[in-house]
Amino acid sequence: MDSEISGEELAAFLQSEPERAFASLVERYGGVVKTVCANTLSGFCREDIEEAVADSFIGLWRSLDRLAGAASVKGYIIGIARNSAIDKLKAAKKIVPPVMLDEDIDADMTDEVARRENIETVRRTIDNMPPFEREIFVRRYYLYERVKSIAEHMGCDEKKVENILYRYKEKLKAELIKGGVNL
Repeated sequence: MDSEISGEELAAFLQSEPERAFASLVERYGGVVKTVCANTLSGFCREDIEEAVADSFIGLWRSLDRLAGAASVKGYIIGIARNSAIDKLKAAKKIVPPVMLDEDIDADMTDEVARRENIETVRRTIDNMPPFEREIFVRRYYLYERVKSIAEHMGCDEKKVENILYRYKEKLKAELIKGGVNL
């Protein structure tokens, strides 16, 4: 599977050669899917995490029609993994929702055009962050890593991580407001 495969190409590959396509997907994205599920389901047993990983790939199969329009295959798969893990939390009635990027950004994204513009604003803002800050932001809000784990991995203290997250979340809010989003 090419490194720059589009959602449309992947959807076609999954329909034409499902076994080979899924093997490639699991090899390529299995690690990040497992990380997202494990971080979201911390405290759950290994079997529950593995079930959430499997549910993520099943969810991908069930949503092939939407995959073709995905801007980022990896982002799309991470989103499915996050939702599968959250569904597992709800099913276990251990609803301790992970910190969501939009916890302080309550934007109305019902209009599809506005939603796409908002996604592009978020993507552009994250892409413009310095690499160190971007990695912290992505680890927290997309991979659901805990602040302590991020601090250890990045070689800094927890307070610095929290400050960076706060500062860049405020910048993201400002960019969304500048783009016309009512928060």
